[in-house]
Amino acid sequence: MEQMMLEAARKGNIHELDNLISSNELILEEMDLEGASHTPLHVACVAGHLDFVRELLKHMPKLVEKVNADGFSPLHIVAARGDVEIARELLIVGPQLCSVKGRERRVPLHYAAANGKVDVMKVLLAASPESVEETTAREETAFHLAVKNNRFEAVVVLVDHLKQHKKEHVINWKDLKGNTALHLATAGKNFEVVNFLLYKHAMESEVVEVNAVNDSGLTPLDISTPLRREAGDREIREILIRAGAKHGRGRSEEPVKDAPQSLPRSQSENSKVEKESFGDIRNALLVVAALIASATYQSVLQPPKIIEVDNDKPGPSGKSRTEYYGVGLVYTLFLGGNTLGFVVSVQMIICLTKLIPNHAKLPLKLPLRLSLVAMVLTYFCFTLSLLLKTMGKKSPTHKALHMTPLMISFILLLMQQWLARTIDYFLERLVGLHVLGDMYRLEDKDSENKDLEKKGKSKGCK
Repeated sequence: MEQMMLEAARKGNIHELDNLISSNELILEEMDLEGASHTPLHVACVAGHLDFVRELLKHMPKLVEKVNADGFSPLHIVAARGDVEIARELLIVGPQLCSVKGRERRVPLHYAAANGKVDVMKVLLAASPESVEETTAREETAFHLAVKNNRFEAVVVLVDHLKQHKKEHVINWKDLKGNTALHLATAGKNFEVVNFLLYKHAMESEVVEVNAVNDSGLTPLDISTPLRREAGDREIREILIRAGAKHGRGRSEEPVKDAPQSLPRSQSENSKVEKESFGDIRNALLVVAALIASATYQSVLQPPKIIEVDNDKPGPSGKSRTEYYGVGLVYTLFLGGNTLGFVVSVQMIICLTKLIPNHAKLPLKLPLRLSLVAMVLTYFCFTLSLLLKTMGKKSPTHKALHMTPLMISFILLLMQQWLARTIDYFLERLVGLHVLGDMYRLEDKDSENKDLEKKGKSKGCK
């Protein structure tokens, strides 16, 4: 009998409905208690039989609140289909039906907005104006869903409703990922919606937050990346910029003054080249730092010999005496500078390997750092052993003087930033003198050769 009732609902056969109820007045209540996946009202709403729906509601109005196994109430189905007359018939039971939540906490207005059923949306909003503030399990409003599904007419209806009921703040509500409707419109390249929100309607009262930041730290301007070449992207970006858009996460805290008129064809290629160039520079610096570390490490293992000068004057024992001129200065400059260069180069290697992102999964990254620390330890151990060996039985004053280079290197290490900037300043001034002319100038030989070929061809033509 239940199957006969569902079949009657599918066909919209009111005569059959009356016969079934006459034979069993509790048939509808029994079907409700049994928890059937679809009630006759669900089936009639799917089929669009208005008269059958009216007849069912006369016998059992509470069927209208029943949510089936798929998460649809009869009004959910009608809203998704856009059936205005049946929606009005169902809402006679009460406006509370507009707040019935189905799958993912969606109310009927959500389905109407997502499917662009404007007429049904107007009926639902008239019956329950506050349903525009209902959110889904993903924190999406009907406004989010209309924008997300490119339903421009639905967007217009919702904006009009929000302004009429002083609920403009809903336009800036964020979904579960922190995206506003403007984020979604920009990501979906929906020029019509972006232009409408910022200029044609809502922006008249400066409602839309053009610099809202989502959970990824991105504003709508960040999402409308300039690397894309499509005309729609450029137009959306220009609209955002004119509305005072800014970049998020410190990319550019000042608003862009002028909207770009056109984008160069090779802009995205240039960005790739910049990334590749940065990687090449980092690799080159790693090589240079490794060479400096190797050279300074070898220098302390094999320190240079100081020039010996024979003195004709005999020593106390009668033998000729050998004196070393400038021994202290040479010793200090060598050991202090060598130690500073060694430690700074190790710092460079550590910093440059630290710049490699975690997702790159550089193999043996930790062992590399361990080996660097071990190398520094052996360097200082050897240096100290060399100092202790050369000190012998000298006085404490001489011993302190022997330790001076290491102390100087540590002091210079602490002030390396200031020292590097000072040296860079004087080197820039020296380069500005043009003493060497263009001897070290880097030129593009290929372009130079092409220019020469063009000149040769032009001369040949003449």
